[in-house]
Amino acid sequence: MSKDNLVFALAGMVVGVIVGVLIANSGRSGNAVVMPATTVQQQQSASPSQAAPEQGQLPEGHPPIDEAAMKARISEQEEILKKDPDNQQATVALGNLHFDSKNYQEAIKYYDRAMQREPSNVNLITDLGSSYLWMGNYEKAVELYNKSLSIDAKHLQTLMNVGIARMSMGDKKGAAEAWEKVITLYPEHPEVPMLKQAILKLRTNEQGS
Repeated sequence: MSKDNLVFALAGMVVGVIVGVLIANSGRSGNAVVMPATTVQQQQSASPSQAAPEQGQLPEGHPPIDEAAMKARISEQEEILKKDPDNQQATVALGNLHFDSKNYQEAIKYYDRAMQREPSNVNLITDLGSSYLWMGNYEKAVELYNKSLSIDAKHLQTLMNVGIARMSMGDKKGAAEAWEKVITLYPEHPEVPMLKQAILKLRTNEQGS
């Protein structure tokens, strides 16, 4: 999915749809749209995980993917990698492009390759976890998110995604705890009010179950 987002991935639409759908259907696993953290880092340096009812569906408000343009960008990066197999930027770009194209297995291949060079890169670890999350392998996603947090306990995208993964697993307590950490660490984040609302509903639902 497009890199225009932590915030597609993890913010208001994540909380709104997850709270509206997953809490109401707590016995059913849900799937959430999450974005590659590597792109968030690039956006933040350039300028100072929504949830979907079905796997592979784009969140509301997300621009449609231009398949022809995406294929051209993938081919371009593949050519770079053929000429320079150690080109880390192209490797990560291919991971992100395949993630955008919903080719999560291919995204995993390139993220794994990139992580061999940067095993402590929390953005890559999170992106790899998000690929597994989209494939429905929530346990593997949480395992990778925990690895990311062991390196950087304050990593925002990871904490947001942990909440989504835990919610998808039906772990309301774990989702609430992850989002409570976001509120504690980032009290000025624009999505804090929605996270508080989500947590309140989660805690209320937990007590009633």
